[in-house]
Amino acid sequence: MEPKEIKVSYGEGRSRIDLVSVITSDGLSLTITGGEKPHVGGVAVSVPRKSLSSDEISCDTWISPVPGHKDTEVAGPVSAMICRETGQTTAVVAGIHIANPGEHEIRQLVENSREAARLLLEQLGDLE
Repeated sequence: MEPKEIKVSYGEGRSRIDLVSVITSDGLSLTITGGEKPHVGGVAVSVPRKSLSSDEISCDTWISPVPGHKDTEVAGPVSAMICRETGQTTAVVAGIHIANPGEHEIRQLVENSREAARLLLEQLGDLE
């Protein structure tokens, strides 16, 4: 299978999130950027496994933040979500920055990241 690329965006202005994904035959690689200064702020990798308490898919996730950055607070949950839903190893690089954000703006960026991931899952379903 040739790798496929899917791009989705969610939100507006300083709260806009851009997600670029590369889908391979054996995993997904996502880059999540947004705000005023896209960058590399953290990485999360999730590997699927059978749940310990049910027949569902669960995952193990490894997180590596760039010192001084909190972008893994987006990368980790998105990586785990995509991994559980697809059953594929998922790597997420995240870098979202806005100057002097309020608590509401931070929550909005996190929620917009999740919504972008949900849009990606919808498009992945259309590929099947």
